Amino acid sequence: MSFREKSAWISLLSMSGIYGIYFWSVIHSGPQGSGFHFGGLLGTIIALVFVQVVLTVGVAIFTPREAKAPRDERDKLIELRAMRVAYAGLATGIALACFFGAFDPPLVFNTNALLFILVTAEIMRSGCQIIQYRRGA
Repeated sequence: MSFREKSAWISLLSMSGIYGIYFWSVIHSGPQGSGFHFGGLLGTIIALVFVQVVLTVGVAIFTPREAKAPRDERDKLIELRAMRVAYAGLATGIALACFFGAFDPPLVFNTNALLFILVTAEIMRSGCQIIQYRRGA
């Protein structure tokens, strides 16, 4: 497994787990919740940055040659394809958010829905990269 594939796994798993906990807490606070989740979101972002940095540095320490290797054409192509898939998901999600925004939901719902769409697009990007690395694209 290459360094870039390991980085994609780190991104996929850390974002799924950490943001999963955040969105779970937002859903369970429900309409009776305070509606203001800035502290939880800030903690989520700090936890995500910490986990990704620690794991990526750990992988780089154990495979320094791979970590220092420049991206080749295959890596660039995989990244390009993954970005295309993620952009399609992001554009679709934003279009749906605009449609449902016409029903005048609460602001907290809108902001968390947009954050969910962004996180989902990033997870799609990492997942697509992993699939392509596994297939040997």
